[in-house]
Amino acid sequence: IARMTGHVQLINDVAFSPNGQWIVSGSFDKSVKLWDGFTGKFISSFFGHVGPVYQVAWSADSRLILSASKDSTLKCWEVRTKKLKLDLPGHADEVYSVDWSP
Repeated sequence: IARMTGHVQLINDVAFSPNGQWIVSGSFDKSVKLWDGFTGKFISSFFGHVGPVYQVAWSADSRLILSASKDSTLKCWEVRTKKLKLDLPGHADEVYSVDWSP
């Protein structure tokens, strides 16, 4: 058991990667954070949303993270580079949930 701290506002979602190596969290502080799934150690923050992050989801191969936000975007983050891979705007309002097709 590990206590993982770092977000400065309410955490909306937490998800283990399919391979168990990572944990991702999304928060009202507009950030997505990556943690080591075995030790709980903080790895990286992903910034780019301008509104709270409501939900996060892993790709089946544990290489990509999708985040859904109040800012009406989805963002795709690459774990290896720890950078934004794809910005998906176009929704007319907040995006409350996200998932991958297997």
